[in-house]
Amino acid sequence: MPELLHVDMVGPDEFRGLCCEGSPGRAFGGHIAAQALAAVQRTIREDRSVHSLHGYFPSRGCPDREVRYVVQRLKDGNSYDLRAVTAWQESGAIFTMTASFKVPESDSSRHTVMPDVPAPELLEELGGEWDRTWANLDRTSPVGRAVEIRPVRAKPHQGGEPGESRRSLWIRFAGHLPASPARHDCALTFLSDLALARTAVVGHSPSTAQDPSTVFTTSLDHSIWFHQQCHADRWMLYTQRSRVSGDGRGHTFGEIWSRRGELIATTTQEVVLRSLRESTPVPAGPG
Repeated sequence: MPELLHVDMVGPDEFRGLCCEGSPGRAFGGHIAAQALAAVQRTIREDRSVHSLHGYFPSRGCPDREVRYVVQRLKDGNSYDLRAVTAWQESGAIFTMTASFKVPESDSSRHTVMPDVPAPELLEELGGEWDRTWANLDRTSPVGRAVEIRPVRAKPHQGGEPGESRRSLWIRFAGHLPASPARHDCALTFLSDLALARTAVVGHSPSTAQDPSTVFTTSLDHSIWFHQQCHADRWMLYTQRSRVSGDGRGHTFGEIWSRRGELIATTTQEVVLRSLRESTPVPAGPG
């Protein structure tokens, strides 16, 4: 599935891609963010890689329609480069992102210890009713076929503080990716959007934990900090916790770990959370 991460250059600092459906009628936000990163990478010198990105979804994207990515070069420095990119469709801007890139440095490092969870080989693959509960995935869709997920099936509140929901899952990009570190960063961006919104939903109230379909949810913003190079086609542990929801919003914090226990990336996401009622239409909302 590496072709999902590809964008075509159509002009100076302008690129074109096609994004797949995540939930019915909506382009998958992780796919849009991954293609936006791929577009920006085409304007960056080869000696540097992404260390952070911050994106907003001002409106929802339509799946299977052309997306135009327009890049702005904000800074080319000795150690750091900064770019902005906006994704456009006929309806207007559907995603805007800033991304910072840096040259590698030799220095000491530290990180916390990876949680002790069962290995992915000991867990069942995502399927059946768990598809919707964990990631709102259609396994027959391009997005569903592009990922492999093995959820750690503990209770959402197990090990967390009062008012906090926690979930963990093993994830990887299906198939073999090229050796290019930039391509693996794009794949990680694609994967990073999986299940974060659902973690906010299951912690929102006892009723939403039992039935996440009672809540309308869509991403408002999404951020990633890349701590070290990853291999996105190998198993990675994605731990997630949501500590607050209210005012029609929910927030989730995530950490992505390598199989060897290295902290690869940190993520955060805020989503719209609105209870669905028969008399209330589904909001158009951001995508």
